[in-house]
Amino acid sequence: MQWRSARRWWILAPSLVAVIAAGCNSDTDGLIGPQVASLSLVSGDNQTGPVGGLLPLPFVVRVEDQRKAGIPGAIVTFAVATGGGTVTRAVDTADADGNVETTVRLGANLGAQTVEARLRDLPPVVLTANAITAPASKLVADSGDSQTGPVGGLLNSFVVVLVTDAFGNPKAGIPVNWTVGAGGGAVSAATVISDAAGHARVRWTLGTAAGTQSVSATAGTLTAAIFTATATPADPSRVQVLSGGGQLAGPGATLPDSIVIRVVDQFGNPVGGVSVTWAPAAGSGTASPSTTSTNAFGRTATRWTLGNRGGPMDLNVQVNAFTTTIQGAAFITFETVAAGGRSSCANDDGGVLYCWGFNGDGQLGVGDAPSGSGPIFSVPQAVPPIGNQTFSSMNGGLFHNCAVTFSHVAYCWGDNNNGQLGLGTNSRSENAPSSVKAAIPFRSVSAGRVHSCGVSIGGRAYCWGDNERGQLGASIAFDTTSVPGTTFVTFHDTNEPKELGSPFGGGTYFFGPWDWSAIAAGGVHTCAIRQGGSAYCWGLGREGQHGNGANSVDEYLPQLVGGGAQFDSITAGYKHSCGLSQTGAILCWGDNSNGQLGNGGGASSNVPVTAGGLEFVAVTAGYSHTCGLQASGDVYCWGRNDLGQLGIGNTTSQGTPALVSGGLRFKNLSAGDFHTCGVTTANVAYCWGDNEYGTVGDGSQANRTTPTKIRFQR
Repeated sequence: MQWRSARRWWILAPSLVAVIAAGCNSDTDGLIGPQVASLSLVSGDNQTGPVGGLLPLPFVVRVEDQRKAGIPGAIVTFAVATGGGTVTRAVDTADADGNVETTVRLGANLGAQTVEARLRDLPPVVLTANAITAPASKLVADSGDSQTGPVGGLLNSFVVVLVTDAFGNPKAGIPVNWTVGAGGGAVSAATVISDAAGHARVRWTLGTAAGTQSVSATAGTLTAAIFTATATPADPSRVQVLSGGGQLAGPGATLPDSIVIRVVDQFGNPVGGVSVTWAPAAGSGTASPSTTSTNAFGRTATRWTLGNRGGPMDLNVQVNAFTTTIQGAAFITFETVAAGGRSSCANDDGGVLYCWGFNGDGQLGVGDAPSGSGPIFSVPQAVPPIGNQTFSSMNGGLFHNCAVTFSHVAYCWGDNNNGQLGLGTNSRSENAPSSVKAAIPFRSVSAGRVHSCGVSIGGRAYCWGDNERGQLGASIAFDTTSVPGTTFVTFHDTNEPKELGSPFGGGTYFFGPWDWSAIAAGGVHTCAIRQGGSAYCWGLGREGQHGNGANSVDEYLPQLVGGGAQFDSITAGYKHSCGLSQTGAILCWGDNSNGQLGNGGGASSNVPVTAGGLEFVAVTAGYSHTCGLQASGDVYCWGRNDLGQLGIGNTTSQGTPALVSGGLRFKNLSAGDFHTCGVTTANVAYCWGDNEYGTVGDGSQANRTTPTKIRFQR
């Protein structure tokens, strides 16, 4: 009996245990049904997706009993285990098949991420997903921003942008475009592919504008990354004159406006903190202050007090190793003016000499011209003073000029190939006034084409230079060493004054020395007036320019001008001559191909003819035109006018005197080769005619058909 009872217990025990267990399970899960045996993965494992993104497939888990049958109604929880992220359902109830599910959004960490499904204390089911980078989402200025460098220079550091996804993860292989913005400049590449670390880098060469410059990095539709840099000016390169240049004032006066400059680099950017030295040229006055510094805008200024002479003056502005010259001028009050071949000269009221025009042979007398200035000066240039000497009169030739000081010393300068400067040499040229080689006190000197002549205060006449056609004249001497008779004594070219009418060599005077009152050197002939008014001419005479009734080729002896007129003054053009008679009439003779004799005819004349029916007080002859001055101050001109040398407002030649335009009243007058100049009764100087070489003195090289005011006058 006992054994049987025991066996019965052994048989019944398993069923009882199962019922007890089932009863316990039902109590803890709140479920009535089969016993939960396990959780198993259905789908969704090992997916790949971008960080922060939803996995394409849900995470599905099945609740099963011991027979692998799904248990509906079971409650399963889902939770992220690693990698961050979220689940859309933290708790789900099993469906009729025992399935539960959730959707997973990956976290921001790259690589493996996990989510766990749990039911009571059963082993969890783990979902593993691989998080990869998301699409490029941001461009970040990584390095190289806010650099400073000189304009036009390469910045020291690379400019680097970082390409990331929305979570800051670097993105490789993204094309990044670089564009220069404000300030110009350039980058080393227009497009750069981001590397494994998400970096794209370029070198940046700044543009030429000082200040803030920028460059931008873009990739598709992403917001651009902007880099800025500060471009500093380069070294000073030049000076810009902002105001105050070209002012005029009285000699010794302070110019009314300050001289204001700006110092800039090679790109035009203002440079601050630069030391500037202000140094007027010799004779050009003083500057105060003499040293300044530029402000942040590259500006600085000084006041300029002019020197005590008139005319153009220079203020040198020195910055580092370079110098800029600013011009100003003191007013000139002209007294007399002389028109030459390609130059003009004038005296001011203090006897200071000024010249302008062509300087290729040194005929302006200004010494060594500044380097790079060229041979043309279209405004008056002061001739450097010669000690305390000042000039009382001057006369212009083709390529040389002569003048006489108040102490009666003659000076010449310019071309000297034929000895026409009278220096005792045949040097090519002299670019400053040099005294004529003779202790002769001259009253006046006249410069011709390639010869010169003068009259001493004692009435003796002298000539020097070329004598190819006898224009230097000769003497008539009595030869006492041979058979008595008359011997013509001539001389060849001479580079120092030889007296006209004196014996050259032995012998005695045939007539005795003549007293001369005036002399005029023309093209290749010369005319002069003896005391009393008789006129004589010599040299080339084939056009009748001797006025003696003949057309001779060469005359070495003075030829008496016919007609019996007595003259107060005389002038010689290139192929014609004119004189002012003591009755006020102008008489001319010689070539008349351009109407320069003024008698209305076109034929040349070897005897004097009257130029119009007007009365004059002065006469002057150019190359092929003539002008006369009346007592009223009116000026009439006639002859060739193709360059406006008659001053009548057109370029039509005139065979009779024509009134010069402008209504000006002149007190002296001078005709050059193809231009004319004069000084008015108000001491204002004007020129007109040919201006190719700046002979008009108005700062231009345009021909003028009416009187044009010379620069630097009130």
